[in-house]
Amino acid sequence: MNRPPTPVHLLPRCYGLKELAALYFPNITPRSASTRLKKWIMTTPKLLERLEETNYRPTARILTPRQVTLILDEFGEP
Repeated sequence: MNRPPTPVHLLPRCYGLKELAALYFPNITPRSASTRLKKWIMTTPKLLERLEETNYRPTARILTPRQVTLILDEFGEP
C-alpha cells in the first residue's frame, strides 16, 4: 500500500543550512541542496532583506529560529 509522504513540520530551532536545504531538496546531495536554497534566497529580494535584518549573511552555515521562520513563510514547509 503506497502512502503519501508524511508532511514535515519543522520545530522552531536552529538548523544548519545543509540540513534545511536537504528537507527542501531530498533527492540531491546536501551540498547541491544548500547551493540551490541559497540561490532561492538570493533571488527573492523581499526575503533577503528580511533575513539581513536578522544579521543573516550568505556565508552563514547556521540559521536561527527566526531566519528559519522567515524562509518557511516565503517558501512554505518542505
